[in-house]
Amino acid sequence: MKTKTTSSCPVCTAEITFDWETKDIPHFGEAMIIAGVCERCGFKISDTILLSQGEPVRYTITIEELEDLNARVIRSTSGTIRLPELGIDVEPGPSSEAYISNVEGVLSKVKGIVAFATRSARDAGVEENVRRGEAILGRIERAMEGEGPLTIILEDPLGNSAIVSGKAVSTKLTAEECEDLKTGMIILDSAA
Repeated sequence: MKTKTTSSCPVCTAEITFDWETKDIPHFGEAMIIAGVCERCGFKISDTILLSQGEPVRYTITIEELEDLNARVIRSTSGTIRLPELGIDVEPGPSSEAYISNVEGVLSKVKGIVAFATRSARDAGVEENVRRGEAILGRIERAMEGEGPLTIILEDPLGNSAIVSGKAVSTKLTAEECEDLKTGMIILDSAA
């Protein structure tokens, strides 16, 4: 179902029209897709809001060989990715985006963030952080060459994330485990 609404452009205050459409997206469920472009200044906005949720879930996969890098990773806006051997947690925030990638793509994203942090530490003269960053980058490089083991954990209290692989192990999260996870969004509890 498509609908349209109008509002003021946040940049130039001209009227902007927003298109709203619900779609069923594989692995994510029902979603509201919102898009708008200001005719006057060209400001663009788009967002996807998941309207459904599944059972709270944790997926775990251990990367041991090159083939493991091809495992499909579906991370919703409420998914937390952990690399415990590296001490890295990627938690959702208010502007968290959903994506579909593979393990190699996830490692590439983490590698880019660690490389940036390592350069920043070098510029600030914090040698301990530079050494730590370089060690993590080396470990990621080895994993991307199929030299494991390296564990990837994907946890989602709303159940909209997954690791699709015969090697991935799926377990249900407990209510207590869910309480410690960020969702990246405001959750309204209709049962209260």
